[in-house]
Amino acid sequence: MNEGTTSIIVRGEQLLLHPHRAVPWPRRKAVIVADTHFGKSSFFGRHGIAVPAGSDVEDRARLSRLLRGSQAEFLFVLGDFLHAPIALNSRDGLELESWARDLAPAQVIVIAGNHDRGAKPLSSILWRQGELLEPPFRLIHEAGPREEQDEHFTLSGHIHPVMKLRSSKRALRVPVFWHRPSGLALPSFGAFTGGYPVRAALGERLYAVGPDSVTPMPSPGPAA
Repeated sequence: MNEGTTSIIVRGEQLLLHPHRAVPWPRRKAVIVADTHFGKSSFFGRHGIAVPAGSDVEDRARLSRLLRGSQAEFLFVLGDFLHAPIALNSRDGLELESWARDLAPAQVIVIAGNHDRGAKPLSSILWRQGELLEPPFRLIHEAGPREEQDEHFTLSGHIHPVMKLRSSKRALRVPVFWHRPSGLALPSFGAFTGGYPVRAALGERLYAVGPDSVTPMPSPGPAA
C-alpha cells in the first residue's frame, strides 16, 4: 500500500499522499479523496458534448483497489461526489449504489460539495452537509479563510490544484497536493476533471502526483 506514497505528519497524525490522488489515513483506517465528479461523462453526453467513455468505471475501480489495499473501513469524499444530480433509478445511480454496497463493510461518507446540491443521497452512502470533524482534522469541500493555529487542520477539495511544469516542447499541468500551514488541498480524484494552477508561498509545499509516485517539490525560499 505504501509503494509510491509520500508520508507527512500533521498534528501528530500520519497521512499518506498516494499517486492515485488519495490520502490514506492509517490510524483511522480511512481513505480520503475529493472531487470524484461521478456522472460527468453522462451529463456531458446528454448535452451533445463528446467525452471519454468509461471514466466512472475506472475511477470506481481505483477507489475499490485503494480501499482493499489499505484495508480501510471508511471512504471520506470531500465534496463533488457527483457532477450533477442524478436519478436514483438511472444507470449512473444504480451503478453507484451497487458499487457502494460492494465496498461493505467499508462505509462511504460524502461531505457534500457545490456540485452535489439538489442530489438525492443513495441509500448505501452517508451524506453530510457543511463539514465533518474527525479530530485533529476538519473535512470540508471548500476551505475558507481560517487562522493558521485553528484547532482543526483542514482537509479540502474544490479547487483541483495543479502546477505547471515546462519541458522543451510544452507545458504540462500536473495534479498536486497543496500543503499549507492551516490545511491540505487534495487534487481531484476524478480522471475527467480540469485543474486550477497554484503556486506555493513561503511556508507552503506542493507534492506533484506522477503515475506511480508523489514527489515533494522544493519549498520556496524567502524573498530576496
